[in-house]
Amino acid sequence: MPGLKELAGVLLLASTGKCRRKGFLATLSAFASLHLPWSLFISKIPKHGIMFCASQSRGMIIGGYPCLPHSQNWQAFLRGTFICGGVLIAPSWVVTAAHCFGGNILVHLGKHNLNTRGKGQQIRRVAQYFCHPQYDRSTFNNDIMLLKLRRPVSISPTVAPLGLPSACSAPGTTCIVSGWGTSAGLFFTVTYPDVLQCGNVRIISQEQCTASYPQYITGNMVCAGVPEGGVDTCQGDSGGPLVCNQQLEGIVSWGLEKCAQRNRPGVYTRVCNYVTWIREVMQWNRP
Repeated sequence: MPGLKELAGVLLLASTGKCRRKGFLATLSAFASLHLPWSLFISKIPKHGIMFCASQSRGMIIGGYPCLPHSQNWQAFLRGTFICGGVLIAPSWVVTAAHCFGGNILVHLGKHNLNTRGKGQQIRRVAQYFCHPQYDRSTFNNDIMLLKLRRPVSISPTVAPLGLPSACSAPGTTCIVSGWGTSAGLFFTVTYPDVLQCGNVRIISQEQCTASYPQYITGNMVCAGVPEGGVDTCQGDSGGPLVCNQQLEGIVSWGLEKCAQRNRPGVYTRVCNYVTWIREVMQWNRP
């Protein structure tokens, strides 16, 4: 497999993939030497190849820039068993990736600099978790989860919901990805920027997306990036937003090989396919 790096003494924890309120069930495997893709902690282990879970690291907007403070005021920072991104879609609801489930997640909203506690920051615990009932951890299909907050947030200039899509965005649409991510390093020797990073990408056609990742892409996934490479989410940032025309087009899900490479776009959960499910869950679980 191209782009693999060799690591020694690697320890793998493979989750059962079940959405449980507490605890972590795992199968433990140890290898004296293991060949892993550069995308360790980017995705999971599908049927046809080696990829690894994004949820353990905060991610990296390669080729990005510091976001204007609170311009992405729907951005959530999730801290639990894993570290992930998320998106506020209503005062009591955050959407993220299903593979980010684990532990007692603490939801931070209104953050720009991770190292400072701004006046506009709000922190909430999660009351209920709703993984999509057809989520498949082996293929990443239906990689979406809703979090119901214990208390609704107060809408303010630093915290506000992002609208759900009215339709799927067309190929070529310019979009923004955002997250706090690695700025340098290999796997366990990474560093992180203090402030939220943004990057400009474009929606890739489904045909190009499938050609980039044969056998992996389903109709519930959408690719976004820059065809020539250079801009991408990387090493995590799972659950964070892909925003097109001020609507939530995608949720960071997975990627393969070294990030920001030519014809290797990021893969996102296609949110337009889940609007009915999202609204039904919110309707059935009102306070």
